[in-house]
Amino acid sequence: MTRRRSILFTVMSVVCLLTVLTLQVRAQNPLEDAIKQLTSDNAKGYLQPFVTAFGANMNSGVYHSANISQLGFTLRLDLIAMGTLIGDAEKKYKAINPYDGSEVETATIFGEQGAIVEPIPGVQYQFQNGQVKTSIVPFFMPQLTIGDIYGTQAIIRYVPIPEVNNVPKVTLFGIGARHCVSQYIPAVPVDLSASVFYQSLEVGNLFEAKTLSFGAQVSKSFAILTVYGGLQYESMSMDVNYTYTGNIPGITVTDANVSLNLDGKNKFRGTAGLDLSLALLHIFADINVGSAIVVSGGIGFGF
Repeated sequence: MTRRRSILFTVMSVVCLLTVLTLQVRAQNPLEDAIKQLTSDNAKGYLQPFVTAFGANMNSGVYHSANISQLGFTLRLDLIAMGTLIGDAEKKYKAINPYDGSEVETATIFGEQGAIVEPIPGVQYQFQNGQVKTSIVPFFMPQLTIGDIYGTQAIIRYVPIPEVNNVPKVTLFGIGARHCVSQYIPAVPVDLSASVFYQSLEVGNLFEAKTLSFGAQVSKSFAILTVYGGLQYESMSMDVNYTYTGNIPGITVTDANVSLNLDGKNKFRGTAGLDLSLALLHIFADINVGSAIVVSGGIGFGF
């Protein structure tokens, strides 16, 4: 059991880009194995909280100030950690009973034990157990900000992790831009900016995710402290592709190839945070409130 725990821990750490999750293990690769035992009818509900959490994380930490000069030089590397909070609502969903089509409340990927139904006396079918036991889904990524040209900055995220043994290849790429809005309103007492940001994440051949966000930011600096906030519209789409390997007693699944497209539920968020600047060192933290609640923080180097 120790070896199995180690393997799953490694897999999920890579998926979350080297961040820690607390997991329970039941197979050689239980996360992937659990997904492959889901029919298309129930895979969406089982994975939906996972998709929402990943999207909410990926769309976090883009900015820590709205101050962008018209013509200047900005080069900053941020190391950002973020985590989406998981509550009781994310641990259960209404699954479809494969025997009579009725709804059965059972565990999502973040839940506990799957529900058990007995279609006929002596025959039992158990829905998939939860695989990730956690109250927060963490994520980690580096971010490079370059500027300023006519009040505009470029934002880049890139993390390539090669395939190692049973750990699938992971590639994260993000690119976007932020533009100074306060330059058009000279009398405004705060800094204003707007942003657009696109990201993609691939995990082996199982997951492929894309996010897009549009945001408006405001900040005010007091010596070494900057108070910032903003509003953001965002979307997240994840493609999930696998071959069904499960077994439902008495039922034959005719099409074993499953292809799903799932959208994250987080569409709007409000952000409030603080950035402490000590020469070339920056320390920041914020909270993001929408359909999902995300906390974010980290350190930055540059000017």
